[in-house]
Amino acid sequence: MVVQPMSNLATRSVVGFVFSIVVIGSAFAGPYMFSVLFGFFAVKGLQEFIRMVLPNLRKSLRRIALVWGGLFYLLLVGSILFHWPFQLLLVIPIIWVLLLTLEMIRVNADFIHEMAVLLFGLFYVVMPFALLLIFSNWEGNHFNPWLPFGLFGILWINDSGAYFFGRFLGKHKLHERVSPKKTWEGLIGGMLTAIVLGFFVTDIIPSGLNRMDWVFISIIIAIFANIGDLVESQIKRIRGVKDSGKLLPGHGGVLDRFDGLLLALPMIVAYLIIQL
Repeated sequence: MVVQPMSNLATRSVVGFVFSIVVIGSAFAGPYMFSVLFGFFAVKGLQEFIRMVLPNLRKSLRRIALVWGGLFYLLLVGSILFHWPFQLLLVIPIIWVLLLTLEMIRVNADFIHEMAVLLFGLFYVVMPFALLLIFSNWEGNHFNPWLPFGLFGILWINDSGAYFFGRFLGKHKLHERVSPKKTWEGLIGGMLTAIVLGFFVTDIIPSGLNRMDWVFISIIIAIFANIGDLVESQIKRIRGVKDSGKLLPGHGGVLDRFDGLLLALPMIVAYLIIQL
């Protein structure tokens, strides 16, 4: 493993610390601040995704796609915070059909590929950030900042455990073609640290979920956050880019920082719904 220069490590540490404070602080600032911050992440993440997968997409359609993504997030969050009717979400497929029709009329040879990618981006990037509000309001429509606090704690301890176990014990490559630095030792170490923290979450924070719920959530994170990391690494490798963006020096873009969340959170919400 290549050791980073101290300047890079210092930058990464400082940015990571400030970023963590902003994310957790926004949760304790209330649901509106939290939803605005993650609305920004949702649109910015969609922008990064489009730039990576559809680098030649014309600017006008790219802007429309970002507005479309922001509207999708707004309608989902509005249905949670303000109890807007879910029927408003029908606007999203209607816009997609209209875009599909207009692109076909323009005789755009790539219209099917572009429309499919944009639709995929909506559910791959934007929806998980909106689901974060559903998770944070899980206790009878009452926003509880300790829920995202516990979620991000497990997610970040999974990443940290994977990094340290991989750095000091890693010998066997996990998937070298996709992510050459990841090892099986790092994967297992990250999973174990996440599950251990999940077991003790109820002793640390007043989350409202029971111990077994947090254990299952930590298991889901341990599995799907790592798959999400590999998925984003595969996209970057296919497109030949190192980072999805430059928003966070030393960390890359929104997708680089939240790649694990994108796949883990839908599975967590699905688990909680099944538990009802």
